[in-house]
Amino acid sequence: MEVKDKVKQRRLERLRNLRETSDIAKGDAGPYKPARLNEQLPNLHIPQTPPYVDMDLKRRMEDPEYAWQQKMRMDKALHGRDYGGDEGGGLLSPPSSRKIALKLLISGALFAAMYGMFQLNQPWALKGKQIVTASLTKSYDFTAVSAWYTTRFGGSPSFIPSFNRDGNEAVKVSTTKRTIYSPVKGSIILPFDGTNHPGVNLNTAEYAPVYALDTGQVIFSGVAVETGLTIIIRHPGGLQSLYGGLGEAAVEVGDWMKVGESIGKASKKDPAKGTLYVALTRDGRPINPLDVTNFD
Repeated sequence: MEVKDKVKQRRLERLRNLRETSDIAKGDAGPYKPARLNEQLPNLHIPQTPPYVDMDLKRRMEDPEYAWQQKMRMDKALHGRDYGGDEGGGLLSPPSSRKIALKLLISGALFAAMYGMFQLNQPWALKGKQIVTASLTKSYDFTAVSAWYTTRFGGSPSFIPSFNRDGNEAVKVSTTKRTIYSPVKGSIILPFDGTNHPGVNLNTAEYAPVYALDTGQVIFSGVAVETGLTIIIRHPGGLQSLYGGLGEAAVEVGDWMKVGESIGKASKKDPAKGTLYVALTRDGRPINPLDVTNFD
């Protein structure tokens, strides 16, 4: 009987505790009191930046490079250490000591092989020395590559710079296949005959600008015996233009020229020779410049 009374008493205490806890949760601290109109309301202004935001971090995140580095770190944390890390070959991650040691070992082996080859007098070593010496001392001739490129695509590669772009706009002449520009304005004083005179002598204004009649690469820029200061340009389709008797040359060998781009200036007036000599060849055979362009 006493045991039942104790159990009943514990149940009553537990119910009383639960009731008190429920009253506290419902806000049983007192009756609801509405706010008075004259009471000061709390400031409802929300600051633009929360006080817990790191202003220095926000300023640094405006830097694209820093933001990219933070992104890479977050990606590593999400995807694991191998993501863009030392073992993953990330762009921003430094090489591991193992990779550095391997590269140094390979470089040392290659250097030792080259040094040993230059110390030997065997036929195969002599041939190897010639190849290495030529690759280190001779510049690569891009003439064949540029000729193939212009023949196939009809223009200079965009990654090869074209120099000396200043100059007045040239006169445009339309042809059936390509757009050709007149290299200069003037009158012909000695015409093309195909044998003794494979070009035309022009009388232009003194020191008039001379333009490339088509896109191409300069293959000669210097003084020739017969034509004086001369520039030769190779164009697509086997066409080659020669500009002789110049007073000034503004290009060098290997330069890529665009259509109508200035290459130099004509010379001073000469009643016998004029101020400029122009000759054209197609596949190595002389052609009349008037069949391709005009000088009006």
